[in-house]
Amino acid sequence: MNALFVLIFTCGGALAIGRGLDLALWTDWNTGLCTAGSVWLRYGGLWAALVVGIIAARKLARQPLVLRSACRPVGVTSVLGGVCVGLAGAVRLAVGMTGVGALVRAVLELVCAVWLIRLGRSWTHKGEYRLPGRSMTPAVLGTAVFYWGVLSRFMENSSSWHRVEPTAMVWQMLAALVFLSAMVRALWLPETSNGCQLCEAGICTFLLCFCWELPRVLVLLFHGITAADLPEVLFGFGMCCIGALGLFTVARVAGSDGRPAISRHAVG
Repeated sequence: MNALFVLIFTCGGALAIGRGLDLALWTDWNTGLCTAGSVWLRYGGLWAALVVGIIAARKLARQPLVLRSACRPVGVTSVLGGVCVGLAGAVRLAVGMTGVGALVRAVLELVCAVWLIRLGRSWTHKGEYRLPGRSMTPAVLGTAVFYWGVLSRFMENSSSWHRVEPTAMVWQMLAALVFLSAMVRALWLPETSNGCQLCEAGICTFLLCFCWELPRVLVLLFHGITAADLPEVLFGFGMCCIGALGLFTVARVAGSDGRPAISRHAVG
């Protein structure tokens, strides 16, 4: 295995273990405040992992033309992410969550789910690869839930440096947004795509949306969830899938020779 990927896995594993222990032992679950140690230790560990990941991503970066070709594991991961995000939106509507914010988020989650599933199907399609649509419009709309996620953090539950979770969630949403936006550009406009930006965003998404998010979801399940908590758990698993998609994408790009798989005019 590439030594850089070993380094990324090591940083990601350490981040996940540290985050899990912090949530289980040194964080008040009701308020989100740390009960032991400085809050800057949490941010320092997260930032250190991100810096190492970005440096590694820059060394792994290639032109991402290989993404315009079939790859079943990546496609299945994208579909699973879409299913989880879609279920989160459906459950949010089914349990009758009140408020305009909850309704808007549920609709955007369903749109995002459709986009991720279409993206995954394009990678698992047998035969010649085809883009998941004739235009980028569905892809752009499919990322809108992450815009809303950033805005809602400040409109509904403002962030605070002393409450690590909501602050880090803003970074998670931004990482997923940048990664998926770079993915759209790599698929539809490969000649203008920046492989370094895609790889950096992919690794940051892996660290933030998988390594940082998975412990939170597992601890939430351990504490027990209600119907009102279920959408957050499902969306959390969806974010984990997007984080895994970021790592798989970087692995594909790093192992490619930069040759295009289809012509720029091939569409589905």
